[in-house]
Order: sequence, then structure tokens, then C-alpha cells
Amino acid sequence: MNVFTKGSFHRDVAALSDVALLQALRVKIDQIKAAPDITNITGLKLLRGYRVHYRIYVRADKTSYRIGAIIRGSTVWLVRFLPRRTIYSQFP
Repeated sequence: MNVFTKGSFHRDVAALSDVALLQALRVKIDQIKAAPDITNITGLKLLRGYRVHYRIYVRADKTSYRIGAIIRGSTVWLVRFLPRRTIYSQFP
């Protein structure tokens, strides 16, 4: 799949200092790039009321984060990377 990132995603990642979480994010992005279609991405769920907005579950140790993504065809835009508590108020 083709993966693109937005500036808001870069800002969210730059604010993190948890090495284990950053490693889990890197593994998840590699999984997204290698997936032939969206059914091969683990932790992916369509947001209720939207057609192309998804959340992707990322967990490291005891921290639970979500990637806010827009998926159209074989293109994935990573928009936000926030904790589970705040992602749904910031994305979409």
C-alpha cells in the first residue's frame, strides 16, 4: 500500500519520548506498507458514520494509542497519532 503522512501526524510523533511506543509505531507502519489490502492490517476499524476514516490500534507496554487514518483504495494517509482518550475528539 502507498503510505503518506500529514504534518499533524509528524507533530504528534515528535512530541513522544516513549521508545517502546515509537518502535511499535514503526512496526505498524511497516505492516501497513507491506499489506496487499486493508484486510491484512491488524487493529484496523472503520469509524462509525464515516466511509474512509479509520483508526489503527497501537499498543506498547501499558500505553494505548491510535493512528487516525484515511484510506482510499490502496492509498493510506496517516493523519493523527494520539492516545486512546483524545483521538476521537481530534480526528476526524
